[in-house]
Amino acid sequence: MLSVSSALRAKWSAAERHAWLIVFAVALAVRLGWVGMVQLRGGALFGPDALSYDVLATNLLKGEGLWKWDYQGLFLDPNKALVVRSFRPPLLPVLLAGLYGVVGHRWWAARVLMAVLSAGTCVVVMRIARRVFNPTVSLLTGVLMAFYPKLVYYSGAIVTENPYIFLLALSLWVLVAGLDAGGWWRWAVAGGLMGLATLCRSALLAFPPLACLWVVLMRPRWRSLAEAALVGVGFVVVMSPWWVRNWTVHGRFIPATTEGGLTFWVRNRRGADGGGHVDYRPARGEFEGLSEAEIDRKFYRLGWAEVKAAPGNFLRLLGVKFVRFWRPWPHASEAAVGKWKAVLAGVTFVPILVLAVVGVVVSGRQWRPLSLFYLLFAYYTMLHMVFMAVTRYRLPLEPYLIMLASRAATHLFARRR
Repeated sequence: MLSVSSALRAKWSAAERHAWLIVFAVALAVRLGWVGMVQLRGGALFGPDALSYDVLATNLLKGEGLWKWDYQGLFLDPNKALVVRSFRPPLLPVLLAGLYGVVGHRWWAARVLMAVLSAGTCVVVMRIARRVFNPTVSLLTGVLMAFYPKLVYYSGAIVTENPYIFLLALSLWVLVAGLDAGGWWRWAVAGGLMGLATLCRSALLAFPPLACLWVVLMRPRWRSLAEAALVGVGFVVVMSPWWVRNWTVHGRFIPATTEGGLTFWVRNRRGADGGGHVDYRPARGEFEGLSEAEIDRKFYRLGWAEVKAAPGNFLRLLGVKFVRFWRPWPHASEAAVGKWKAVLAGVTFVPILVLAVVGVVVSGRQWRPLSLFYLLFAYYTMLHMVFMAVTRYRLPLEPYLIMLASRAATHLFARRR
């Protein structure tokens, strides 16, 4: 009897591995098809962020380090700009520089790399869904992610979304696995993966302490503190080279980037709409002679001055940015979006969101692992209510909304049978 049971488990495990490979292959084929379309249309970069990372990568490849020109329009001389060295996180430029060093400065190659990472994310989230729920939910999650328009669209963009979402998914998978399986190494690896994700996108910087708290609350008390400490150690070890580099360059501790102050001021000053438009005119002339790090700190001070001077406006903007973050469709004015893409994104997001809410309701028994994702939803929402809110920044959450929607769909289908 035991041998029969073991044989069935082995057969089922092999079937699951085949499903993961098939989903990866289908997702990659869809994304490579989109990359091909982008290239046939000229292969232009999607918006200023992609150009910024490309410039950083090419400068790094030339042996000049991570630097670019920025802040043009901030100074009294409209033609003046400043060399910035920590304005963007380093991981994507490092990846691109390594790729360009092998194949040359070819955007199509970078897009292929983005497509591979995006397809890989489908499999990682399938593994999460398998551990939290069951194989059926896992398979449906992978299929939906393989064809989800926003994930496909951004797989053709040379931006942080693809490596960041992949690394974030890996870290969450390891944390969820550690919840039941334990293993001291898992906690350190999870922290290290969150460190890599933060080096790709600094928005995650304050989440690892919350993940440590989650470990303390979810794991057996006598060992949870040590396990949480390992998460923190893994994170610090990975982040330390960046911290040391920033100290060497700027002479002060910069935990992530020097972009935060600008973002905080622009999105919370009077007249702001919470979106991505940058207008330096209200502060022009106040930054003459300041360094990159000093500009960042001054922007934070100006932002807090705005909050103190007009607290009602700040509270209003919190609500505005909440709506902007969770609205079904992206703003057509966002770079490389356009109206038809905004409509498609909205039409596909609404049923996912509705079903995800149902998924939360019917998943009470899985509350322990799912609490990590609820924590991530809350963290991301509050972060972007304070800083900048566009639907693109919600994309790292959408794989887990798809997972919850898949749980709801399988539940509702089972009830109808």
